[in-house]
Amino acid sequence: MSLTGISLTEPSFFDTVKKQFLYKLKGRLGLFLAMIGVQIMALLFSLSGASSHGMGDNLLYFSFNEFSSDQVIWFTFLWIFVVAVLITTKDYQNIDFTFVANRLSSHLSNVGFLITAAVIGGVTAMLSGILLRIVIYFTRGHYLLSENFIAAPEVVLTGIAVTILYLLLVSALGYFCGVLVQLSKVFIVILPALYIGTVDFLARELPVIVKVYNFIIGENSLALLAVKVLITTALIYACSCVLANRLEVR
Repeated sequence: MSLTGISLTEPSFFDTVKKQFLYKLKGRLGLFLAMIGVQIMALLFSLSGASSHGMGDNLLYFSFNEFSSDQVIWFTFLWIFVVAVLITTKDYQNIDFTFVANRLSSHLSNVGFLITAAVIGGVTAMLSGILLRIVIYFTRGHYLLSENFIAAPEVVLTGIAVTILYLLLVSALGYFCGVLVQLSKVFIVILPALYIGTVDFLARELPVIVKVYNFIIGENSLALLAVKVLITTALIYACSCVLANRLEVR
């Protein structure tokens, strides 16, 4: 009688992160359905027009209506921020322990999920602008369309890239805020107060706040914007990982 040896090998760190990422991607499809719902709602709001004005006299009158898909982008920012905060909660974090995992693999799989969400959200948000143009064209035929009614491909691609970059930044901020709240519930009060204070200081054009704002928002070069956003996003995620290590490890 011979004995057959059984070799047990532990999965590599990369395999663990990959499995967690794919599991989370499949298990959180509802979050993407929520994104679609949010974008459709914002698109309906956009159909009312961003602004309108008119001019003329008793014989001839011109009415100007401006339409923009900016609302879709802003709603997508809000969506990914909420999602980033949500996945730091205990209910979502407990999913990680169905795998042989540690905190680092959990964070990396979460980051991978948020990057995927940012790419999908950025593409769909920008393409909603094209959909908005099509809807206006077929439903409001009495409009005289401007020469930039059809966006050039390079404009659309640049818009997608910029939107994805800002979504990455917003998701990192949301994840960081979520980790802070998990550390102490007092941040539920502190963070909104900090946000209101920042907006107030920005309105007053406080030099430090304005410089931080212009560092990213005021950047005109896509390449430099990408470098700034990616470095800032990486630093925020790194800080989130360090802070999260203080959470109770199961």
